Amino acid sequence: MSPGKLRMKRTPEEQAARDLRKAQKAARKASKRSHRSKSPSRNKRRRTDAGGKDEVPGWDDEDVPYGPEPEEAGPSRSNHRQKPDWDYIRAQEEQDRFQDKLWSALDDDERLDGVEARFNSYAHIPRRWRGGGMERMDEDRDIDPQFMEDEDYAEWIRVGMWRKKHAAEHAEQVRVQAERAARRKKEEAIREETRRLQKAAEEERHRRRSEKHQLKRQTERESYEINWKVLLEASEGPLVSLSFDDIPWPSFDHTSSTRTLDAEFLTAESVSTFLLFPPSLKGDQEATKSRKEILRETLLRFHPDKFEARVLKRVQGVDHDRVKDAAGKVVRIVNALISEK
Repeated sequence: MSPGKLRMKRTPEEQAARDLRKAQKAARKASKRSHRSKSPSRNKRRRTDAGGKDEVPGWDDEDVPYGPEPEEAGPSRSNHRQKPDWDYIRAQEEQDRFQDKLWSALDDDERLDGVEARFNSYAHIPRRWRGGGMERMDEDRDIDPQFMEDEDYAEWIRVGMWRKKHAAEHAEQVRVQAERAARRKKEEAIREETRRLQKAAEEERHRRRSEKHQLKRQTERESYEINWKVLLEASEGPLVSLSFDDIPWPSFDHTSSTRTLDAEFLTAESVSTFLLFPPSLKGDQEATKSRKEILRETLLRFHPDKFEARVLKRVQGVDHDRVKDAAGKVVRIVNALISEK
């Protein structure tokens, strides 16, 4: 064959035809060999050349049939045995091709299963779809190179070669990066602790303000009860003139600067907040009173008949009408609170 001639791969049909020709050629040679072995001149020549060496066919001769010589027999029986079975040869070739296809399909399935397993075990995100924090190649050490794009793979190779060539410098970079990461982590921990302390301090300030406010209101509530006792005790002695501000009103909004004729500070919300304020923790008798008892006691204090006999008669001048209107307003509010369930 000339050096420039190309040798193409045989197709399955060409291979089958070639195998058939080889089988036919082998059958013809076997038939000729059997015929020559029965010839007298052939036997005589073989006896003459007994002292010589018989020609041995080469191992790489693909046209020489493999196996023992056919048995010596009669002409008709020998010819019958040496006749090739073409149907068997074709069936055998078909069976071989079918087995080859099965093995090829099995290899394809195994290859596809392996590829699918690798894809499922590794989720690759291309660099162009990542955020700014993934731009450095130092963060790509754990990425499988076979999933990289061409540019990323080239950069990965260059960085790897640089690391090997500048090992000391790379080690220094790694140390600096580790220190920077540790410093950022420490700063974040400090900021987190600062936020926690600030929140705790704010909660503590809020708690103290709440306690101070509650203590102030409890003091005002206790002063209200004490002033009423003093007022009722004074009503039994010499008459002393009273003003609007001398009367303890059931409201936290009541101040000495109040000068409104209709007593606007006495609202349903302010009165209920004052009278039903959470009791103190001192365990005194006032703290053990129920809602009904507190409202009934207030109603008795501001009842028109009793209030006029004990308090209103001692109020003179312009404050008389103001005190009368305010007391009537308190009675109406308390009656509304009592009617509520």
